[in-house]
Amino acid sequence: MGIVAPDEIPTDESAGVPLDFTGLSSRTVGAIHSRYAVRHSHALYHLALLSADLVHLRRNSRISEAKFRVRHSGEKKTEVDALMEKNKHIARTRNKIAECEAKIEVLSAVTQGYEDFRNAASREISRRNGERAAID
Repeated sequence: MGIVAPDEIPTDESAGVPLDFTGLSSRTVGAIHSRYAVRHSHALYHLALLSADLVHLRRNSRISEAKFRVRHSGEKKTEVDALMEKNKHIARTRNKIAECEAKIEVLSAVTQGYEDFRNAASREISRRNGERAAID
């Protein structure tokens, strides 16, 4: 799908994001938080679209398979299942479902990675605010 970030956010900025935010300025931590919050929400949006596509594909698959079983109601279930595997429309729909499920798995991992970076930056911001409040 090419989901890395929305088109408005350059992807080359994230190449050097350190895993330890304590040495960064507050402005840099805020920028990292903002960048990954936008990327996370963008990935969630595309994940929701894929999930909707998957529901639609599964519905169409169930309907197609039910119609196929009705047309072959006099035959044994194992024979009908074998014939269903050979049916181009049903096989194509099943392949699309498998493809969509794989995309969802990959995009879920990307989304989780963005969420982890966003949460880490948020924790650092909270920690700094807590230190600042203790000093004041």
